[in-house]
Amino acid sequence: MRKTTRGALALSALGLAALSACGPTPGAKAPAAPRGPMFDAFAVAYGKPAPYQSLDESGDTVVYTPQKLIEVAPGVVALISRSDLPSRCKACAGAIDIHYLKQGPDGFHRLGAWPGFGGHGSYGAPLPWVLRTDLDDGPTLVTQDDEKDTICTATKQELITLTPTAPVKVATVITATAYAPAPGDKTGDHVSGKILPIAKGKSFAVVLTGTASVRQVFKLEGQVFVTHDVGATGC
Repeated sequence: MRKTTRGALALSALGLAALSACGPTPGAKAPAAPRGPMFDAFAVAYGKPAPYQSLDESGDTVVYTPQKLIEVAPGVVALISRSDLPSRCKACAGAIDIHYLKQGPDGFHRLGAWPGFGGHGSYGAPLPWVLRTDLDDGPTLVTQDDEKDTICTATKQELITLTPTAPVKVATVITATAYAPAPGDKTGDHVSGKILPIAKGKSFAVVLTGTASVRQVFKLEGQVFVTHDVGATGC
C-alpha cells in the first residue's frame, strides 16, 4: 500500500486547474472489452471477461489471457489460455489452461476444465507452443522448454493432443542437446533436429543431426506414443 501525505498544504487554483485538465473527458466511455468467439468462450470458461486476474494459493497475482480457439469435434472447441504471474519471480511458473466448450447457436457452454495442464515455464510465464495437425488424429499442442546448466543445453518438447473429449499428454521428446567442449576441444558433442510425421495418428520420428545422427521412432500404444530407440538426452 502506498502512503498518502496529509498536511496543511493545499493545492493552488492553478494546480487544481491542471489536474482538471488532465482528468477524463466528461462523457468519455471506457474502452470496450475485446469481442469475438474466442473472447466469448473465455468469458464462459472463466466466468469473467479477458484478461481475468485472480490470486493463487500463495497470494500471487495471476493473469489469464486467451490464446486460441480450436475445433476438436463437431460443435466442440478447446480454448487455450495462458496464465502469467506479473511478479516474474524465477520460481513462479506460468502455464497453459485448457477448457472444452460446446458451441451452438445460443453461444458456448463449458464441458470441462484442465487448469495448468501443461507448458509450465519459469519467471512467471508459460512455455511457448505451436499447433500441429500432422502428428496425431487430433490437433496437437507442442510446447518447447529450453534447458540449460553449466555444461549442457537441451530442448524438450511435450506433445498434448486435443482429443474429442479431453486433452492428453501423448509424448515428451528431446529435439536438441549440446555439451560444452572438453578441455582442448573446440566444440562439444551436439545434435539438433525436429519431429517428422511417419503415419498420422500412428507414428512419428525425432530426427537429429550434428556430431551424431539420431532417428528415434515413436509409435502409438494406447493413448500415448512410446519409443524403444536410443535418443538424445536432456541436461
